[in-house]
Amino acid sequence: MNESTLTVAGIIFLLLIIASFFLKDGNGGGGGNVIFVGLILVAIISFLINSINTLQDGTDVNYGFQENVELHGDNGKYSIDSQGNEILKLHSLSFQEQKKLWNNSVLKEDMVALFPNFSEIKYFIDEHIEDDGKFKQKLLKHVEKVELEYIGGNIKEQSAKATLSQF
Repeated sequence: MNESTLTVAGIIFLLLIIASFFLKDGNGGGGGNVIFVGLILVAIISFLINSINTLQDGTDVNYGFQENVELHGDNGKYSIDSQGNEILKLHSLSFQEQKKLWNNSVLKEDMVALFPNFSEIKYFIDEHIEDDGKFKQKLLKHVEKVELEYIGGNIKEQSAKATLSQF
């Protein structure tokens, strides 16, 4: 049992002892029955509180307030937003470093998987990349160029996917 369980149980027990001095049972004696019932109630309450605390200890309660878990891996810097989406953070890196991180990221593969829904691809880029501004702009222009060529019939599906991957 933890401290809060013992504190609650102790307070209830003390209140029952004090109440037993003021209550009399039908035989004119002290409140022996009240103490017995009180001890049973304290045991039940302690058990319930302990069970609830054990369940809460095993549960990761995260409401997403200011959640920003930093992950360092794949030679990149990722964070996870409150909805569980990976965000590629490219702040204060050179364009070549940003491009290298993007090309080695899983997010690039996720973006290509959205093909041929170009509006979803653009939204994906906007939501999953944080940078100083230029990398995201250039990537979006690249996607628009591929979109125009694909819609115009200048390139086929496989070629469009390959071109999307070759940024």
